[in-house]
Amino acid sequence: MIFRYKIADIVFDADIRYRYTYNIMKDYLVDDEPARFSIVITDEDIENEKKLSPHSLSDASYECTAVYRKYIYEVLDKYDAFFFHCSSIEVDGKAIMFTAKSGTGKSTHRNLWMKNFGDRVKIINDDKPIIRKVDGVFYVYGTPWRGKEAMGENVKVPAKALCFLSRAEKNSIGSISTSEVVARALNQTVRPSDAGLMGKLLDLLDGFLQQVKCYDLRVNMDDEAAVTAYNEIMKE
Repeated sequence: MIFRYKIADIVFDADIRYRYTYNIMKDYLVDDEPARFSIVITDEDIENEKKLSPHSLSDASYECTAVYRKYIYEVLDKYDAFFFHCSSIEVDGKAIMFTAKSGTGKSTHRNLWMKNFGDRVKIINDDKPIIRKVDGVFYVYGTPWRGKEAMGENVKVPAKALCFLSRAEKNSIGSISTSEVVARALNQTVRPSDAGLMGKLLDLLDGFLQQVKCYDLRVNMDDEAAVTAYNEIMKE
């Protein structure tokens, strides 16, 4: 069946076969706005997702991933938007993103912010937010693809900071220049094989990294870790 969705303020139709995909995306359904494009998932698309996945999953899971993949290439091409693998939170009306290798502790660190700052913190997306430039400003948007814990909201928040998270015995945070972080940031997004799309991604990423403050955040997962990060990031 064809359903209409609005993700990152972009409305599109998707031909959904499986209840699993419908349930994942249902918070983003709309019915009163015109669609800008359509997504159709074929058997070939599902087979391609199987080749890309290191795990054996259901066809329903592969359909959901295929919708996501087609969506991010479309919005990168035409709507100045790209996916970024991170845990993103809203604090005092600004978006802060934490990115790291799997198992480093992004979600644990996010929980420390919630513990220390309570209702001032909201989860935008715990795994796959969309970053989009609108009228020259980069925003972090919630998406249906929210990670294992399915945490996140359908919101739009102006981006403030990107933290590259690593484990350490002592908490510390320091700023990083744009030239140092481009390669590290590229590892946290989907790099298209098409040269034109890759060029758009690099241009968007460069603009994004110049607009937000980037940090090297080293933490030990004590409560002080969130306080140390907050004091530096929010001091301006």
